[in-house]
Amino acid sequence: MLLKSDSFMIYLFGVATLGLVMSMICAMVPRLRLCLGKIYQIYAEYTPVIYLSEDRLTPVSKSRLSLVDKKTLVIDMDETMITTLRKGKYQKKPPSVPHDFEFYLPESDVTFYVYKRPHLDYFLDRVSKWYDLTIFTAGIEIYASPILDFLDRGKGILNRRLYRHDCIDILGLRAKYVSLASTDLSNVLLLDNSRTECSFNAGNAVHIKSYRIDSRDQALINLLPFLDALRFTKDVRSILQRCTRFECLTTLLESVTQKTLRS
Repeated sequence: MLLKSDSFMIYLFGVATLGLVMSMICAMVPRLRLCLGKIYQIYAEYTPVIYLSEDRLTPVSKSRLSLVDKKTLVIDMDETMITTLRKGKYQKKPPSVPHDFEFYLPESDVTFYVYKRPHLDYFLDRVSKWYDLTIFTAGIEIYASPILDFLDRGKGILNRRLYRHDCIDILGLRAKYVSLASTDLSNVLLLDNSRTECSFNAGNAVHIKSYRIDSRDQALINLLPFLDALRFTKDVRSILQRCTRFECLTTLLESVTQKTLRS
């Protein structure tokens, strides 16, 4: 038979145990919340998106498309399709999203981490059916080739490539002229994050904002309707000259010359 003193001790022990459990829960919840938050940050950028598997063109659209030539889309690489970080060279802290690809460059003794822009795979699959693709990067070939091989995934859609040595030097600037990819300027356009490169190709350029890691970026997806419509035109310049505004080449070269003289 339990005495009143024993019951009181059991009660106190129960209260103390409950308090200890509550304290542990209060201590663990913030850590659990932080852990779940990190997991969410890592995988939030890779939420599955369902797309149509193929184009659904009306007979009228198919007829219209057959009247124009297939166009060439020249795409920049760094900060347009991907961005890279060097091992141990993070500016602040490592991004919360995992890198997609890494490779070692023995010539420079550097390991590069490659981060694909969100929706890049689908973007490339789609535009490769609409355009002849050419990758034009200011990066050197030994750096860019492993990245492009990874992005191509053996599909053969990124086989046409131009590198730094294909650029034209304009007062220290590396100009990526689309005429190097196609001499028919009515049927070639450049997609680039650099307004300078767009200025070199005014009338044949589409500007895209630079890709920053760990951002909810929708730029490639947002461009698809415009690129889809542009392939039906007879001359891309009839549209791009009206909807894009870049610093004219003469003004750009004058500003570069002034900066060079000042330095």
